[in-house]
Amino acid sequence: MARKASPVGRFALGLIEDAPVDLILGIFKARGPDTDNEPDFGLTEVLENDTGGAARDRILETLGQFDQDDLTPVERRCGRVRNLAEGKGVASLDTIAKKRLSNEEFIEYENQLDPLCRSIWTFLNARHAFEDAESFYFARQYRDHGKMYDAFEVELGNTTDFDATSLDKAALATKITEVLELKTKCTVTAMDLPATDAHPESVMLIVRHGGPLSSVRNHRDDGGLGTIYFRPPNEATLIYTPAKRQIEICADSPAVRQQVSGAFAEVALNHDVSQKPLTWKRYDLGRFRSSLILPVPRIDGFEIHQAKVLEVEVRLGHWSRKLSLKVAMCGWLLFCKG
Repeated sequence: MARKASPVGRFALGLIEDAPVDLILGIFKARGPDTDNEPDFGLTEVLENDTGGAARDRILETLGQFDQDDLTPVERRCGRVRNLAEGKGVASLDTIAKKRLSNEEFIEYENQLDPLCRSIWTFLNARHAFEDAESFYFARQYRDHGKMYDAFEVELGNTTDFDATSLDKAALATKITEVLELKTKCTVTAMDLPATDAHPESVMLIVRHGGPLSSVRNHRDDGGLGTIYFRPPNEATLIYTPAKRQIEICADSPAVRQQVSGAFAEVALNHDVSQKPLTWKRYDLGRFRSSLILPVPRIDGFEIHQAKVLEVEVRLGHWSRKLSLKVAMCGWLLFCKG
């Protein structure tokens, strides 16, 4: 008889194999208040009542009695923890922990056995710091590869010192709420980033806000149908480097990137965006290599081998500003039959 496949995912399995038992139990108990469909796995009771065999084996045996759907939420939690326990995630978590944890919390953080234990401990005991480290980690990925979603240059008359403590976060949150026309509260977290070999000292802002009201149809446990209304959590991560007078920002929407950058420049840097708009510093034109490929047309009396775009005009956020790209006419190959 074929052996039943384990429903435990690779992230949860890796955590069970590598982490101390008390932290494993903590992750499996860390159900959010809105997670109604995640079962109580009862791992603590299993370990207390069954003292035979290795604890990790008993945990896996217990989890094997559940369906994969039941384990999906905890698998995602384990994946988040693993992201900040490997590669650049470790440095990202260390950087944020030094900024966001209290002295007592940071001592306990450093006393953890390894990066995985520190990541789990932070998730369980300092969720705000963990979430900020996640934002920093994803922002660094774009920054280190030179592909931040957008980068702007601020044309200031005088260079002034700027750090996280000098930012009026309440005023900035109010301004962002206004320009994005938000229906719910917007929060702003700011912290200083130390200089590295690749980047000067910077200030990072994490802007969190609710998106447009959305809904999804829900199949209830009693077989009935219902509708769940919610606002998806949106986020913009902004990094300002005073030495470069440069704003880098990650966000899903181009409009949000531009408006949040403008609000930051106005509130934090006293920059009059209406009189002197922010200057885009980078343009990602890579999409034109594939999105403007033309199909070869069929025209009676002609044999066409290639069809190419010879000129592209890109509007840079405002109709009065444009960027034109041109190639030579030799890009066309047109042959007349017979």
